[in-house]
Amino acid sequence: MLAVDVFTTTGARLNELLQINNTKGCIQIKKVKDKLHYSFRAVPKGRDEVEEFYISKQTMEYIQIVFRMLKDHYQSDKIPSVEYRDRRKHMFTEPKPYYFQYHNIALKDVALSTCIRFLLHSLRFETQERTPVRVKSHLLRYAFATEAVQRQKLPIDIVAKILHQRDLKVTGYYSAPTPTQVALAIGELHDVIASYVDIDEAILRSPEELQKELEEHNSKVRVFNKVLGGTCVTDYVCPTKMACLGCKAKIPEPEQEHELHEVIELSKDMEKRFAKMGLDVEVKKAKEMRKQAKVELKEIELIKQYRKERRYEPNIHLKER
Repeated sequence: MLAVDVFTTTGARLNELLQINNTKGCIQIKKVKDKLHYSFRAVPKGRDEVEEFYISKQTMEYIQIVFRMLKDHYQSDKIPSVEYRDRRKHMFTEPKPYYFQYHNIALKDVALSTCIRFLLHSLRFETQERTPVRVKSHLLRYAFATEAVQRQKLPIDIVAKILHQRDLKVTGYYSAPTPTQVALAIGELHDVIASYVDIDEAILRSPEELQKELEEHNSKVRVFNKVLGGTCVTDYVCPTKMACLGCKAKIPEPEQEHELHEVIELSKDMEKRFAKMGLDVEVKKAKEMRKQAKVELKEIELIKQYRKERRYEPNIHLKER
């Protein structure tokens, strides 16, 4: 679970992940403007010196869970130092208390990949052509880059720094828009064009209208603000103009599940009313509203399942050979 979290929130490579260890030189906690920032230090691919990989508070909590698990496994107050066994092991000759270890042996890439596939065994991933996708660390790195650049609109040079890539062309390749994103973008553009009644009125706006739009764009959503079906966690300019349903800056909350069910029923009524009025664009919006609510309900089910699994404590027995 820690590995999946690091891959999907930092875009780190597998060999960089395996370097995480319980030493002061690796785990970093800094306070910047009264806020704690977390990171780990590792040697990226193609480099000889350690660099910083920024992680979230949630990732830090996972590291602490693994630390407690290993202490319980070894019946000790500290993690034993073991030899690094993966690629580039010639660079890490000194044994260290690596987090990805078990039974006094550091994990290798094959073992970790197998564990990840086992963890995700109940989830089916496939392409638009319904071809099964095998989840690998490199694929999750692609997914992180695409999410950061295409959906969250982070500057590509910043994403290159996060991914520890020197060549921006490589970062651009990693973060290229998917066919689905292109289709959605052009679909939204078509909806906007179809909604125009008078082109002149759409283009020629009065100073008062321009000022109103500017004020709306400058509005911000407060951090951890309760919104429809969840909690908003952004303090940037609202990217969706307060259209919270389906926004990636919102975290769905199981406690607000009933709100999404109400939205689904409301959208059905709206679709019927707009269809009678001949408002095709509004009908599409009602259908999209229902679709986004259903997607968030699926996310809530995954969150509930995750919370249940997080409380589960496996009972592991090792057989002596």
